[in-house]
Amino acid sequence: MTPRNYLYLLKKYDEYQAQIERLLESIVTSLSPNKLETSNDHLKEVVKRLHDSYPFVELIYCLDEKGIQTTESAASPTVPDPKRREPGLGSDRSNRVYYSKARDNAATATVTQPYLSSATHQLAISAVQRFIDGNNATRYLVINFNLEKLITFLNGDSLRRAVHPLFQLVYGIIGGMLVLVAGLLLYSAGSSLFEVVHEHTNTATQAFHLVILVTLGLAIFDLGKTILEEEVLLHKDIHHTGSTRRTISRFMSAIVIAVSIESLLLMFKSLLGDATHLNSAVLMLFAAVALLVGLGAYLKLTSEKK
Repeated sequence: MTPRNYLYLLKKYDEYQAQIERLLESIVTSLSPNKLETSNDHLKEVVKRLHDSYPFVELIYCLDEKGIQTTESAASPTVPDPKRREPGLGSDRSNRVYYSKARDNAATATVTQPYLSSATHQLAISAVQRFIDGNNATRYLVINFNLEKLITFLNGDSLRRAVHPLFQLVYGIIGGMLVLVAGLLLYSAGSSLFEVVHEHTNTATQAFHLVILVTLGLAIFDLGKTILEEEVLLHKDIHHTGSTRRTISRFMSAIVIAVSIESLLLMFKSLLGDATHLNSAVLMLFAAVALLVGLGAYLKLTSEKK
């Protein structure tokens, strides 16, 4: 599973706060709270129906005018019982931000800022509808929403996020294999260095060979590390150009290093007597310079500082 990037989620919330609040207000005000308060079975049916349409819905319950929970917490299928650590019916919620904000708000519907849920230990948002029950007493209908799933829903990323673990596994295997290959090259370089130090034969030739192995190992390791960091360990926002810009720049940097090392390899061979590789080495150096210039132009043109 990709590590949760809470800063990313909060940034997305700040960007679309007005739209998010209107959506959650429309959801909470579309319900009939008087019916929900009198029937726990009906409450469970409603949360299941809401979750089918809005997969970011997590919990629904009612509070009295003093902030005491008057119903059991009806949870969506994605919130198993072990995650609801606190008792439901009779719990004192009077110290919660969503209750105090709804109590002091003149509007019927209230949407809170993101907070860490004590039930799921993830970033959540609550929408509260204030209503009057049959005894003319003030009551509050509370719906908790998972912020990460909400952002995914708004981005239309549900299907991509479902198959993303498979992509991570493939990238993890590829990155791990590249790191393993780099380790084998470094091991071979170490063995060769040991032989040169103890046997003192063909020192110049072996020294060039060692440089080639070490630099190739460095380039391959850097490429494998880039794949693991960008595709497996870090959270990427494919909808933001900055994420794409970072990935392209890192991959292109690894390619420039690899091409430069290959040109050095050909130059080393030409210095050792095989002059047929010299022209190829010079052309590859020009290619590396062209790639570097192109990368610099791309970074300049896509810079956010105008």
